[in-house]
Amino acid sequence: MSHPLNPQALCRLYLDAVLPCFADLAAQDKEAQQAIAGWDCVIGFRVLGGPAASLEITGGRILYRKGCPKAATVSLVFLGDGHLNAFFSGKKWALPVVAWGLWHIGILIGFSALAERLQHILEGAPEILASDEGRRLFTRLTLITAGLGLKPLAEYDAPARELLAHLPPGLASFTIEGEPEATVWFDNRPALPNKTDAGWGVPPRRPDVAIRFADREIAYGALRDEIDTMAAVGLRQIVVDGLVPLADGLNLVMERLRAYLEP
Repeated sequence: MSHPLNPQALCRLYLDAVLPCFADLAAQDKEAQQAIAGWDCVIGFRVLGGPAASLEITGGRILYRKGCPKAATVSLVFLGDGHLNAFFSGKKWALPVVAWGLWHIGILIGFSALAERLQHILEGAPEILASDEGRRLFTRLTLITAGLGLKPLAEYDAPARELLAHLPPGLASFTIEGEPEATVWFDNRPALPNKTDAGWGVPPRRPDVAIRFADREIAYGALRDEIDTMAAVGLRQIVVDGLVPLADGLNLVMERLRAYLEP
């Protein structure tokens, strides 16, 4: 699939698939928990004339929400999709416009450090993957991004939409056995692309196909392409239960996701 990347799709991937990872990062990572201890704020992200999302940070937890409330403690505004994409990809020059809350310097500096940690985890930096806990965080957050990323691709990326249109409709779930709250799901609706949905947590109904990784190490190896997935399926280290063609097709769509998000 050599089709050019769509800046609008990448913007939605950052807002709808990467930004939600902060919630699980705060729930699972002691370093992140220490960083936000005592915080009580809302950080908003908004593209002029476009989408918006926000992170509510309170009580040592981070909640992701779509939309940016007017009462946000800090409101970060981007001039367009390309501006947000450059910022999230780590371009130092692509600073957002701080439309509100510039005086909250501590929050801005602290969140910048938190974002850098998330970036290092998702990129699989050597210092992260050197520890068992780092690999655990990488596996969880990569699975979240992959699952949630299917929705913006279904809505804004032409090659992904074409692939999904040839797949059977249905709800797919991906679960890491033995990990708490480690399920991501995607509802494929080829006839109604604007009605697709995705989430992290309990699926809204019984999945039409459930993909289960036997443990975290199997999931890690699959997400890193370090194991033979067909052999793992044969050994039932990866169990595919239900509508197999949907699972196979979504695997191809996730390859498109890598084109957008891999450094």
